[in-house]
Amino acid sequence: MLSALQIQKHEFAEISIRPNPKITDGEREGTALKITNQFKAQPTDKEQTKWVARLRIELAEPEEDKVALYTGVIEVVGNFDLHKDVKAKDKATYACMNGGALLYGVAREMLASLTSRCVHGLVELPSVDPRIFMPQKKEQKKK
Repeated sequence: MLSALQIQKHEFAEISIRPNPKITDGEREGTALKITNQFKAQPTDKEQTKWVARLRIELAEPEEDKVALYTGVIEVVGNFDLHKDVKAKDKATYACMNGGALLYGVAREMLASLTSRCVHGLVELPSVDPRIFMPQKKEQKKK
């Protein structure tokens, strides 16, 4: 059985990963990574069966007394088809939560692939709860 959300294509809008030059090759002691996600999704048709989503992941220096192995950005855009039988009230939640999880997996794989060949070694994005990609209610946005 196929999922009600099918990814049609994905493309990288930006990839920029920089190894920290202050760290000795292979050194991992005292390192950490600050990761922030920005996710947007919207339907591209009146029936809300076609969606486009964009996930931007930023890797930055932590705000503590540690340093990051890598800094940079991975941004991926995906086009999705949502099954017509998904209830209207559930479409945005379904498309965002599942579409975000799919794009996160794409970005996670690309980061692992790139860093596995870099001087400081493999870094993987942590697993996340896909509910972080769900659309926020208006009250939540104001906070």
